[in-house]
Amino acid sequence: MGFYQDRILPHLIHHAMRHEDFSAYRSRLLPAARGRVLEIGIGSGLNLPLYSDQVEQVVGLDPCSRLLSRARAAARTRASPPIELIEG
Repeated sequence: MGFYQDRILPHLIHHAMRHEDFSAYRSRLLPAARGRVLEIGIGSGLNLPLYSDQVEQVVGLDPCSRLLSRARAAARTRASPPIELIEG
């Protein structure tokens, strides 16, 4: 990856997705998830704290290793559900 895609874009995506409009939508939608969840484009893991105890596992997929690194850090702060992160 180039400098922009490796260093700048992940930072911009993380901050853009923290916008209050997205946060409100996530807060309404994600607590309803149940069972095994496939999150395509998991990004920096902003959704992870919002999953309820009804989620058995989260499998997160993202093409950006920098964002997945942030998601891994977010996953470490959460005891359950089990979280598997895949770059692709």
